[in-house]
Amino acid sequence: MLLAVLGALTAARLLALAVSPSELGFDEAQYWAWSREFAFGYFTKPPLIAWVIGAETRLCGTGAACVRAASPLFHFGTAIVLAALARRLYGGPAGFWTGIFYAIMPGIAVSSFLITTDVFLLFFWGLALLSLASYLDRPRLLAALGFGLAAGLGLNAKYAMIYLPVLVLLAALMLPRLRPALFRWESLTGLGLMLVLVAPNLLWNAANGFATFEHTANDNIGWSLSRLNAVKGFEFLGAQFAVAGPVVFGAMLNALFLGARTERPATDRLLLVLSWPILLAITVQGFLAQANINWGATAYPAGVVLATALVIRHRWRFFFVTNLLVCGFVSLALIAITAGFDPVNASGPARQMRQLGGWTTTGDNLAAVAASLGAKHVVIDGRALTAGMIWALRDKPLDVRAYMRPGTAPSDQFELRQPWRAADSKDGTLLFGFRDEEARALGAHELTEIGAPIYSTGSGRMMVWGFGQPR
Repeated sequence: MLLAVLGALTAARLLALAVSPSELGFDEAQYWAWSREFAFGYFTKPPLIAWVIGAETRLCGTGAACVRAASPLFHFGTAIVLAALARRLYGGPAGFWTGIFYAIMPGIAVSSFLITTDVFLLFFWGLALLSLASYLDRPRLLAALGFGLAAGLGLNAKYAMIYLPVLVLLAALMLPRLRPALFRWESLTGLGLMLVLVAPNLLWNAANGFATFEHTANDNIGWSLSRLNAVKGFEFLGAQFAVAGPVVFGAMLNALFLGARTERPATDRLLLVLSWPILLAITVQGFLAQANINWGATAYPAGVVLATALVIRHRWRFFFVTNLLVCGFVSLALIAITAGFDPVNASGPARQMRQLGGWTTTGDNLAAVAASLGAKHVVIDGRALTAGMIWALRDKPLDVRAYMRPGTAPSDQFELRQPWRAADSKDGTLLFGFRDEEARALGAHELTEIGAPIYSTGSGRMMVWGFGQPR
């Protein structure tokens, strides 16, 4: 029954992607651009997402639906894994409903239509939890290696995977009954496998000035006195009701602050340690700098298992039905919106959705100008615009480069691998996305405005610049 329900939901999501008018957002386009060149690391993320996109686009092409297809499929896999975990810990009903509740969480419903690193991180996090549960029942080498394999692959998806080994150590310190199982040579073997699997990425970073680590530390963490604030942490915590759904997050709050427990309180405490420290740490991060709404995602594999078990154990029928209706409605609504809504038309509070549309039209218009002038090269200013235009121009005979300002170091993968500098040849080169004063300082002149219905333009038009004598 669970496979049938989740299979139908996943099929509906894949169908919505297939007919959707939306295009890749700039982060998604960036991952696709990386996938064209196999490497053990990229400027802002570990390599797994690029590898998966590279594999799937070789099977079905470079369209947005194909690039994103892995998302609903991996979330389907994560739901099955967490159902197996809940069944092992709390029995069959908890297993069934954990799979359903995970799949219809609002955050998962949104994530199923975007290709992000969290998709793969959550899958391997779930596998690691399942291996951990098996290992705690009976410490065996195979279970320890399963944990190391999942954690190592998860680290190649997103460095946030490192939270889990740290949380397991914290659990051993806080829950003495776990220590005999965890402090064994098998555990060290599992951790050794994890390090072996992430070693190629560490070596890539060492060879590239630790680019990914520096980005994570400076752009994502970015602690400084000037960024201290009194509300961002509370905003992050409040937003988790929308990410997990009010019932799942409410049950997690109940377990932490009001002491709600199932008939297996020791298991409940373990799941609390494997979930809440993440949310609390990111809340503190919000007060110190910033905290994106998705940064607490890894709290929910353990959190949804515990929340579902509590709802079933205490027969909270009202909350059970509320979760099904609210989250189920959101999931179905997002399927319909994805299938039929063109992001180019988004306005008002939904204007952020415009980053998912307009790229192809902009690329076609830019390519037409290049063809009329015989230009072979396009230089783009800014990571987001560069990523989007590389994808939009993927079938055009144009060499796309990223502008490198004088005296600066690469700040993204495009500046690292395909830069253009002021001293480079200007023959047959167009500039796009440049501010007027910077384009003129480079010796360029205005060519023409083109239609560019993308998120970064208010008017829906952008200037194309060229070199040489104006025609």
